[in-house]
Amino acid sequence: MPAIRSPRPRAAVVLDPALKHDVFGATTWAELTEAVDVVADCADGHALSVHPRRGEVEVLVSSWGMPRLTEDVLAELPALRVVAHAAGSIRKLVSDAVWSRGIVVVSAAEANNEPVAEYVYAQTVLALKNVHRRAQRIKAELGLPPLDDTPGIYGQTIGLVSFGSTGRKVAERLHRISADVVAWDPHVSADTFARSNVAMAADLKDLFARSTVLSVHTPLIPGQTERLITGDLLRLLPQGATLINTARGAIIDEDALVDVLRERPDMYAVLDVTTHEPLPASSPLYPLANVMLTGHVAGTVSSERRAMGRLVVEELRRVSQGAAPLHAVSANAALLRA
Repeated sequence: MPAIRSPRPRAAVVLDPALKHDVFGATTWAELTEAVDVVADCADGHALSVHPRRGEVEVLVSSWGMPRLTEDVLAELPALRVVAHAAGSIRKLVSDAVWSRGIVVVSAAEANNEPVAEYVYAQTVLALKNVHRRAQRIKAELGLPPLDDTPGIYGQTIGLVSFGSTGRKVAERLHRISADVVAWDPHVSADTFARSNVAMAADLKDLFARSTVLSVHTPLIPGQTERLITGDLLRLLPQGATLINTARGAIIDEDALVDVLRERPDMYAVLDVTTHEPLPASSPLYPLANVMLTGHVAGTVSSERRAMGRLVVEELRRVSQGAAPLHAVSANAALLRA
């Protein structure tokens, strides 16, 4: 843990005013100012770059919209020791210069991932109750279709593509419905799977072939996970399967997904993310009856963001007391976060 000069470290907060209200609110903001001495309260990165007290800043509180911490940016922050990021992924925020300077980076991903896990759990239950398809059929047929194509919520096989923080939170919730949870993640140890009571898929083909509902939680890493999910994999999903994507749109080959959904009206896709956002009006996803587009509602929105603010305050209290933060992210772990 890098040395902090005082019990109440000097801090800069870089947040758009509306986002600042969402993340902290009056009560948590008051708690933040008790934990640290806010010497620079900036609406954006430019305001920080010209702030007269930027050289004193030991702690940087950031969130979505913060510019990348390059060597040039860090040169203006010579006293910086800790970055507390009130958001999830830090991949766009940090650079090699951050790690080489030994700056501690804290992420609020654990709080950010909770609403995502709730969304996936809810959509999984709806899928197993056949709600997505059934609601459309009732409107189209003006009556009640039979229930013989509804799997029911208990004891079904649910697949997770990647088993990081969000995947593990989803698995915890799925155990409530006695789900047979199977996941694929080459970066996670067998012990972690065992502790979570989650089976390890042999490979992606095995995972897709077994999953009544399949949820995607893979981070987008250029050159590695782009179009990880191909048309061939999608065609392995069982009859009546549902695909859920709350990670990044580009993880799935979207053209191939459209082809498979056209070929297989029995399959359903719940897409909270897409490759292009917003989708162009010409996107073939819009007219497909077996697609639900929810437009980033899975992530933290409105009052849900207060949990990230509370996590940041708790971490800054620890830093002020000379303790190591609980949610620090290493350089290697940063590459694997969604």
